[in-house]
Amino acid sequence: MNGDKKIAELLDDYKKPLKKLFKYDKSNALNFDKESRNKVQEQKGIFVIFNNKKPIFVGQAGGFMTGYKLTQKDLSDKLAQFNLKSDAGTTKFRRGFVAQNNLDESDLKNIKAEDYGLKFQYIKVKGNPAMINTLEILALEYAKDNDIKLYNFL
Repeated sequence: MNGDKKIAELLDDYKKPLKKLFKYDKSNALNFDKESRNKVQEQKGIFVIFNNKKPIFVGQAGGFMTGYKLTQKDLSDKLAQFNLKSDAGTTKFRRGFVAQNNLDESDLKNIKAEDYGLKFQYIKVKGNPAMINTLEILALEYAKDNDIKLYNFL
């Protein structure tokens, strides 16, 4: 099967939810504080991080890691990483954020989503965890097709 054709077909099928995911919605956007993250406890899916209503990053929680191992992180755990000072899976995000905002690279470890007022929106995915990985790829393709500049894998 032609991969590009299949991706185009899937993008058509998921265009509405992806458009909604990338369109900042004040009523659905959540902060990175503990209270907001508790709202996504036990949820699995994909998320977009916004900086001043502009989508800047796409990620996922609950899908497969390399080696077909299921990740144990739910959205709450995954999004909490963006407030930690460790390199817990957010190094690419921080490097991109520093470059995009002309910040001092020595402050890399001190970048916390909550301090910068970043928000996130998500799509909950039920059922097959492989669909989470597929939707993340579709979200990245959707962003590329719509000239949305992200700094995750693009």
